Amino acid sequence: MAKAKKYQSISKRLPIMVSITFIILVAIVLVITYNREEKRMVEEYRKMADGVTNLMIERFDPNKIDIYLEENYSSRDYLDIMKYYYSLKDNYPDIYYLYVYQFYKADVPAATIIIDLEDEYTEEPNQVSIDWVGSTYIALEPFASLIDDILTSKEPIFKAAYSDEDGYLLSYVKPIFDEDGNYVASACVDFSMEEMHKENIRFILTLGVIIILIGAAIIAFFTIFELRRTITKPLAQITDIVSEFKYDTEDDMTFNYETLKNLKLNSNNEIGVLYDALLIAEKDSLFYMSNYKQAESEILTRDEKINELGSLALRDGMTNVGNKEAFTNSISNIQDNERYGIVIFDVNSLNMINDKYGHDAGDAYIVGCCKVVSDIFSHSSVFRIGGDKFAIILKGRDYVKREELFQNTLDMFDRIWDELEKDPAHRYSCALGMADSTSCKTTQETIKTAEDNMKENKRAFKEKNNIK
Repeated sequence: MAKAKKYQSISKRLPIMVSITFIILVAIVLVITYNREEKRMVEEYRKMADGVTNLMIERFDPNKIDIYLEENYSSRDYLDIMKYYYSLKDNYPDIYYLYVYQFYKADVPAATIIIDLEDEYTEEPNQVSIDWVGSTYIALEPFASLIDDILTSKEPIFKAAYSDEDGYLLSYVKPIFDEDGNYVASACVDFSMEEMHKENIRFILTLGVIIILIGAAIIAFFTIFELRRTITKPLAQITDIVSEFKYDTEDDMTFNYETLKNLKLNSNNEIGVLYDALLIAEKDSLFYMSNYKQAESEILTRDEKINELGSLALRDGMTNVGNKEAFTNSISNIQDNERYGIVIFDVNSLNMINDKYGHDAGDAYIVGCCKVVSDIFSHSSVFRIGGDKFAIILKGRDYVKREELFQNTLDMFDRIWDELEKDPAHRYSCALGMADSTSCKTTQETIKTAEDNMKENKRAFKEKNNIK
């Protein structure tokens, strides 16, 4: 009798111990997965926010702040910036607020409002919107506690926070500097992460249910296997089937369900109850596995869209080459002792084209010049680093053939420029300069050498063509 009681005690405690261990492991996995998803979400929105504020700063002239404050909606420049900012807001549906503030620290942290977008763009704002420009904003959280960093840091400041009024937001503040490197204002964007945050929670809950159901099926199988010597033939049949089960794919789980269903046990006893319970568990597992696959597919699609937006933030919209941010990133990724070349080219005669034919023709002229160079340096990355200035990073085969390609480019522009029968708007011309990393100590020195060589080429071009 003593031995029988001991065996019965172990048979009861073993499933309980396994279940508790499983639940603890599931909880740990879910917490780790949730934290990872939340961190990834914040990082994805941070990258988007960085791209948006870069685009904001490109269109904002720090030397015109006084004009923006005095004339605001009566200024054409101010309206153009507002229209562009509204287009950014339309292209990024999760933007909650988009604004430019000039922060300062008085008795309390505060800011002067320069630009603050309404729900929709209008060229005839009401008086309240007009009076809002230039007014004082008393900084609340998260800005109040970050005011010192906002005013002194050269790097962007961001903070993810939750509030009952606005929900789950990522606030991102990037400083705007004048030509002397002095702080003048901040480009700010608040992204709403509420929907993605809720989707992460739904994903974790769904994943938890699926894991628990699968775990329950495994625990049930383990218990049956351990106690198989004490049960009857119908349960032995179930054990034989369950022992062949797999849970790797949805097809595996469909096969499990159909195989168990085809057994057709109709026992009106505990075996029948257990059989029905297993059948329901397998059916539910199959259902939740299907939902899991669908959720996984939706998350992958969302990630692809976010990556696409991140890629667009690093490209110049007019010429479809990399922008200045992309150039800075590529330069920072150059490895020590890596051989590379830098080509700087600047569009010639652009002022003449703009004055004579208009800025649309000037933009087309820039695009044409960029295409000529891109077609020749077809295996290298081209970047627009200024209004009419571009840079190329030469690696691989283009680096090996750099002298030949560079001379080909000079010859090509000479031929196009000498086609006097063409309209001047299509006689593309650029000044070019090149430098080799093996002759310079740093990337900055390489860039400066290429730019100096470009300026010398531009001087020679003007001298040759009697251009002042």
